[in-house]
Amino acid sequence: MISLSMRACLTGCALLGLVGLAVGGGFSIYEAGAKATGMGCAVTASVDDGSAMFYNIAAISFMPGTFADANLMPVQPRIKFAGLGDPYPSATAETENQIFPIPGLGVTHNPGGRFAFGLGLSAPFGLGVAWEDPETFPGRYTSYDVYLATIYVTPAVSFKVTPQLSVAVGADIAYQSIELNRYAGQAFGGDAEMVNVLDAQLEGDSELNVTPAFGLMYRPTPKLSFGVMYHHEKAMEFGDGTGTLENIAPAGPLRDAVEPLAGEYDLTTELGLPHILSLGVAYQVHPKLLAEFNAVHFGWSNFDELALVFDPDPTGQLSSTIPEHYEDKWQFRVGLDYEVDARWSLLAGYVRDETPQPKASMGALLPDASRNDYSFGVQYRTGPWRLTASYMAVVNESRNNLDGGQVAVFPEEADDPEVIMERTAQAGNYESLANIFAFGVGHQF
Repeated sequence: MISLSMRACLTGCALLGLVGLAVGGGFSIYEAGAKATGMGCAVTASVDDGSAMFYNIAAISFMPGTFADANLMPVQPRIKFAGLGDPYPSATAETENQIFPIPGLGVTHNPGGRFAFGLGLSAPFGLGVAWEDPETFPGRYTSYDVYLATIYVTPAVSFKVTPQLSVAVGADIAYQSIELNRYAGQAFGGDAEMVNVLDAQLEGDSELNVTPAFGLMYRPTPKLSFGVMYHHEKAMEFGDGTGTLENIAPAGPLRDAVEPLAGEYDLTTELGLPHILSLGVAYQVHPKLLAEFNAVHFGWSNFDELALVFDPDPTGQLSSTIPEHYEDKWQFRVGLDYEVDARWSLLAGYVRDETPQPKASMGALLPDASRNDYSFGVQYRTGPWRLTASYMAVVNESRNNLDGGQVAVFPEEADDPEVIMERTAQAGNYESLANIFAFGVGHQF
C-alpha cells in the first residue's frame, strides 16, 4: 500500500484563497476603478466616481446628481521560479501567460438632500496562476493551476451631517468560486523517483456572506479633505465543495495501489478574509494639482489556518488543519491628479506594500513578496462623459522560502515527512510582475 495519504494529496486543493500572484499583499486586489488605479488607488479622501462604493462610500454625499461608472482592469501576472535546494537545485519554471479581467462597477444617486445612495460591485480578492509544463513542475504537488474569484456587491447609504462632514454605512455581500488542480506523487523505482499518481481537482462555491462597510469624509476647507474607509473581515464558508481524484499512475502494482483513493469526495472548509481600513488625506497643493496619501491596514491575521473536513473519510486521515499564520500589515499609497485643462487630467501613483505571508506559507500556490507599485493614467471629460485609461506595474521583490539554508516550515509541521517532502520540492527563489491595464467609462445624469 502506498504511503501517500489523501491528506497530502489534497492539501494544496484546500488552500482556497492562495491563488498565485494577486495584485496586493497576500491575495488582495485593491484596484476597483481606472482613475483610482492611475493614482495608485490613493483616493479614500478624494474619490469622485462610482468606485467610491469600494474606496469610501461616504464620498457619494459630495457627488451631486447621479453617476454611473463601469471599469475593467485586465491583470496580467507572471511568475518565475528557480530551485535552490534538493531535489531540484537547478529547476526553473514560469507561469503561463494569463489575463484576468477584473470588474469595477458603481452607481450613485445624490438628490441634493442629506441622504445619498449607491450600489457597487468589486472583486477585492482573487486571481490565479497556471504553471507551464505542469507534469514536471517542482511545485505540482501543491498546485499547477488555480483560479479564485471573489465578488463584493455593496449597497450603501450616506448621510451628510454638516456641509463639511458625511458618514455612511453599507453591506458587503460576498461570493467566492474556486477551481484548483494539483498532483499527488509517490516514490517509485530503484532511484525512488517521484511519479505522478493522482490528479486532484477541486471546485467549490461559497455561501453568501454579508458584513458591514463604513465610510467617513470630512472637508474642512475647499483644499483639504480627510477620508476613512472600512470593510469588515469575512469568514467565507464552503459547504458543498467537491474534490475529484483521478488515477494517473503507470499501469501495474502502483496503479492498483492508488485505485482505492480515486473517486469523488465532499469537502467543506472556511476561508478568512481580512478587514480593510484606509485612512486618507488629500490636499489641493496647486489649483491644478491634487495630492493624496493613504495608509491602508489589512487584517490578514484573520487568515490564520484552514480547517478541512472530508466526507467520506474512511481512514480518518483526510480531514486536517493547515496553518497559515498571516500577519496584519499596512500599505502606503500616494496619488496625484493634475488637471491640464477643463477636459484633460493626468494621473500618477506609487504604492509600498509589505507582504503578510510568512515564508513557511510561501510556495507554488502563492509566492508572495513585498512590492512596489508604479502607476500613471489619463482622463478625458466631455459633457457628461468621463473616459479614463491607466496602467500599473506591480513589481514584487525577489524572495525565497528558505530559512537558514533549509526550506521554511511551521513548527507544528516540522515533524510531518509529507509536508517536508512537499515543501522541499518547491524550495527556491520566486520573482513576479503583474501588469494592470485599466479602462473606465463614466456618465453623470
